[in-house]
Amino acid sequence: MSYRNNRTGKFSSKPVRNRKNLPAWAVAIINALVTGVILLVFAFFHHVLPAMMSEMERQQALLNATEPPVIQTEAPTIFQTEPMPTEVATEEATEPTEAPVVTEPPRELTEWQVRFAEHFSEEVVWTENSYKSPNVSITIETVSRGEGKEKQVYHVADIYIGSIDNFTTYTADGEIKYFGTQDVLEMNEESDALISISGDFITYQKGGFLLRNGEVYMETTNNVSICALFEDGTIETYDKKGYDIEDIKNRGAIQVWSFGPVLLDESGKVREKYDMPSAVSFTNPRSAIGYYEPGHYCFVVVDGRQEGYSKGMSIPELAAVFEELGCAKAYNLDGGGSAVMAFNQKRYSKQSNGGDRKLGDILLIREVPSETVEEGIG
Repeated sequence: MSYRNNRTGKFSSKPVRNRKNLPAWAVAIINALVTGVILLVFAFFHHVLPAMMSEMERQQALLNATEPPVIQTEAPTIFQTEPMPTEVATEEATEPTEAPVVTEPPRELTEWQVRFAEHFSEEVVWTENSYKSPNVSITIETVSRGEGKEKQVYHVADIYIGSIDNFTTYTADGEIKYFGTQDVLEMNEESDALISISGDFITYQKGGFLLRNGEVYMETTNNVSICALFEDGTIETYDKKGYDIEDIKNRGAIQVWSFGPVLLDESGKVREKYDMPSAVSFTNPRSAIGYYEPGHYCFVVVDGRQEGYSKGMSIPELAAVFEELGCAKAYNLDGGGSAVMAFNQKRYSKQSNGGDRKLGDILLIREVPSETVEEGIG
């Protein structure tokens, strides 16, 4: 059976349900609604949705900008072999740099160090007969003259010092006690002496004017000739009764030796007469000090009483040695068996009587002040 489509006029094997045609106004409304829907969908996907996405992205950007940074606090694992960037930066920052060169300020020199600069040395230099440093210069010469029984041997130590502190004295055991004595090498060790000679045997004296290292030991009379060393480095010699004790103290004496006699006159020449006991006038071993100018001195020791080696000297002969040396002042100290010169912890001269005579005191040159000397009268 076939069915006819009334709208189209065609026949079909299926039945056709005829619909009633819509009015024109309904069709217009439907078309308008469809068009509106299409426009809304188009506007949503092309305008609204992109705007929403842009706003979301903007909000996320603001959130990220205000959010604090995250700090990694987790420690590296034990399997880490490469240094972290911060470690590399630390190593580079703390890498040692070359230390700047520091130069010491120039050493301030004393007047004597400047005046006698050619005699000093920047470093300490020891030899068998000399010593040099920035502060002290010692050169020893041994002179031999004559032959046989007339032979005379003596030792001259030419001394320059940078400060009066380099020249001092020391008494046996570091104190002045009656008849106190000590071996010269022991005294050298205790006083830090570079060189020393016998003094005036202060521990055996009972009167006169005696002063050591700025301290007065005795000031009873002025009836013995003396030799005074002042703090400015000058040396003066005085015949007995030819000086005022208070005047010498007020002038700044730091050492006063009492033995004698004075060896040279005011012109630095051998004297015509010597006021001395007869025991001192004979040919003997001798110990004496000479003075050129402040900071420049000499020690002289004459070996004697040793037949075939050295007989010793008389006082005029000793004075002639100092005149030949060109000294302005010279003074005789304790001689005989006491006469000895010690240098570098050895007896430099040949002390008579087998070298076993102990001393009451010594004159010495040292490098630096010693506590032993500074604590007492020394």
